[in-house]
Amino acid sequence: MRPVTGILLLCAAFAAHATNDAGLKSGVFDPPRTAPDFSLPGSNGSELRLSSHRGKVVALGFGYTFCPDVCPTTLVDLAQVRKNLGPAAKDFQVIYVTVDPERDTPKQLRAYLAAFDPTFLGASGTPVQLEKVRRDYGIQMVKKPYPGSPYAYLIHHSSYVYLVDREGSLRAMKPFGAPVEDLTHDVRILLAQSDGAKVRVEEAWARRAPAMGGKGGANGAVYAVLANPGRQPDALVGAASDVARAVEIHETYRDMGMMMMRPVKRLALPGGGKVELRPGGYHLMLLGLKQDLKAGESVGVTLEFEQAGRISVKAPVK
Repeated sequence: MRPVTGILLLCAAFAAHATNDAGLKSGVFDPPRTAPDFSLPGSNGSELRLSSHRGKVVALGFGYTFCPDVCPTTLVDLAQVRKNLGPAAKDFQVIYVTVDPERDTPKQLRAYLAAFDPTFLGASGTPVQLEKVRRDYGIQMVKKPYPGSPYAYLIHHSSYVYLVDREGSLRAMKPFGAPVEDLTHDVRILLAQSDGAKVRVEEAWARRAPAMGGKGGANGAVYAVLANPGRQPDALVGAASDVARAVEIHETYRDMGMMMMRPVKRLALPGGGKVELRPGGYHLMLLGLKQDLKAGESVGVTLEFEQAGRISVKAPVK
């Protein structure tokens, strides 16, 4: 992913503020853009990847545990936002990336952030790893040592909080000192814009494979319309059903005048688009049926998507 410079981020956020159609009070990104992903050692003891929090609204901040004023003030504000959200806070995640890897280990971050809110996650890493993340988000920092001591120092750094929506897009940037009420307002808007469901499986139905030699086929097929209302692309990567030994994504195609089928490992689903699983095209193949498919009954099928996860549907047999 191409790095986004701090100048570009600032211009995009604040130049668009006057034409903000979403009603956000912070500086907005217009158009929204995918938040640069990263994978860093997390304060929860595992690898922290930003994209793994799709489906939630993320407040992404930068700071360090020895910060005397700006960082604790920012974290107090974010804790208050989470409190203001009430039950909706379950879909709000604060991620704080250190600018001081020399002192801020994941363990140090865990103890520090827990004092503000136990759900807050911190990320550390090597200087090289963290420098790339700062560059991607336009975060500037300058280390200021105390005279006469190589171990005591302060870090002057950018103090923005970025809001990332459920679909992983940068939507707003809160400058330090903005009212907590404004930030709460913006988070509520982003939470309300999507319920986290990336994909809808519509008009599902199933049938037994055509009879061969007068006998019922040992396989079946499931068809449906896959609708992706979000801006971010997704993909169908697998499926399963209790009525079949296995379920595969198949594509029907023509070769040398004959209709053929082949398995597909991944079926792309563009943002804001639909893909139809239909006879003569893409479909789910029920391999090794464990029971006969009778008209009027329904078949349970679970579809697995890269971003939306598993979605279970009932497909009437026709």
